[in-house]
Amino acid sequence: MKAVILAGGKGTRLRPLTYVVPKPMLPYRQKPILEHIIEKLKKHGITDIILTISHLGYQIKNHFGDGSRFGVNIEYVEEDEPLGTAGCLNALRGKLNETFLLFGGDNLTDLDIDDFLRFHREKGGIMTIALFEFEHKLSWGIYHLHDDHSVKAFSEKPSFMHKAGTMIFCIEPRIFDYIPDNRNNPSIINITDHIIPRLLENGEKIYGYIHKGEWIDIGRPEDLHRINSEE
Repeated sequence: MKAVILAGGKGTRLRPLTYVVPKPMLPYRQKPILEHIIEKLKKHGITDIILTISHLGYQIKNHFGDGSRFGVNIEYVEEDEPLGTAGCLNALRGKLNETFLLFGGDNLTDLDIDDFLRFHREKGGIMTIALFEFEHKLSWGIYHLHDDHSVKAFSEKPSFMHKAGTMIFCIEPRIFDYIPDNRNNPSIINITDHIIPRLLENGEKIYGYIHKGEWIDIGRPEDLHRINSEE
């Protein structure tokens, strides 16, 4: 099995840090975030890794090389222009001819990849997304009205549980039937914005694997400082 890691974004929310360091190379516990991801994949027996790079990508190549120092095989897809989280996969048509993993290059997680893959194979869909649950508590009381505007019910600052997506996917190669080929006409095509809606419109089965463990989204410099301060 191959894993594709998306490592080409500019990390605009983490500026000014990402003016000089690509987001996947920012440190967590004395190692680049991307190194933690690669070690995790290797631990689960996934050693054929493709990195999509762009912004300051030479730093990633200089650190990881061909991957042999880390016990994996790494190849690179370099984007001259932004192609999006799905559009960048077009360069890999023909190489991704079996089930593959797609990882965001900033995903720190204790996800059980073996169980994630088992779930995907059992369900048999075109795609499985690793999801996490979070609680959203409203700051206001909510009134429910009848048609004549009389109050039907009232909820004092209710809470709602939501299932949200990480950037970790298990995907079947027929996904390319739904990704427009943007190699000769560069354009941004994203998995979440463009491809998932198209899959659902065409009746394809997409499944959500609910991950109960750790998943860290490093969105701002203070988030990075916080996780590096925790013991």
